[in-house]
Amino acid sequence: MRLSDVIEILARRLRMKRGRVAAIANRLQHAGRLPLADAKRTPPSLTVDDMALLLIAVLAERGVESAAARAVEYAETGLDAAVAAILRGQVQPGDVIVRDGGATATINRQHAVYGNPAEDGTARFATGPTLAAIAAEFQGVAPHQADAVAALTRI
Repeated sequence: MRLSDVIEILARRLRMKRGRVAAIANRLQHAGRLPLADAKRTPPSLTVDDMALLLIAVLAERGVESAAARAVEYAETGLDAAVAAILRGQVQPGDVIVRDGGATATINRQHAVYGNPAEDGTARFATGPTLAAIAAEFQGVAPHQADAVAALTRI
């Protein structure tokens, strides 16, 4: 999937400004973590692992400047593999809560801790239905159909 499409989906589903998500993606590109375009008319395509890293970066960032470093830090805890499995549809999504130092998640109805998340303070999260809708759109499902997938996840 093209980077611009991934940015649009994440911004809409996570209710963030598109420009902020694009700036985070740009930081990851210049850190060598996401592919750059070969030419201006050939936008980069992302793998599922790339999409997972961008999603983690968006949830973990506390300033665009440090977004790439924070994404790599969180990915090293194994959170990237878990998010990639969700995006591939290999596991049932649950809530992911990202805090300073790590994240907690419910995946396949199992609670998991990645890193050492702070007990209080600022947190960002993506609910299971939101992750299900993101995964569906990443797999090519139309937005209105992804809404139906999210609704089914709530049941």
